[in-house]
Amino acid sequence: MFGRKKVNVQKIEDNRLLDDIREIQARANNLQKLVDNSLEVSDETRIKLRLEMLKYQFLYLEARRRKTQARETTNIIFGDEDTFLSQPNTAEKHW
Repeated sequence: MFGRKKVNVQKIEDNRLLDDIREIQARANNLQKLVDNSLEVSDETRIKLRLEMLKYQFLYLEARRRKTQARETTNIIFGDEDTFLSQPNTAEKHW
């Protein structure tokens, strides 16, 4: 009204949700690396890892339900290891 820019609460909350997803995914990845590289893992660490994975899953499903779109072109769901969407080079095409 009167030339003021309207605040879109949904976009603000979607951005906050995506930030939370990135943060929890990073924590879960760090805990997973710790579990993979440790000889003896305590039950507390395993419980923390499971809890982080459940938090991530819940927030991911909430983002899907809300049809949230990322502001950046980064792939927050699969991380850097995902090669499904990458194009094969010429050597891989020629089989």
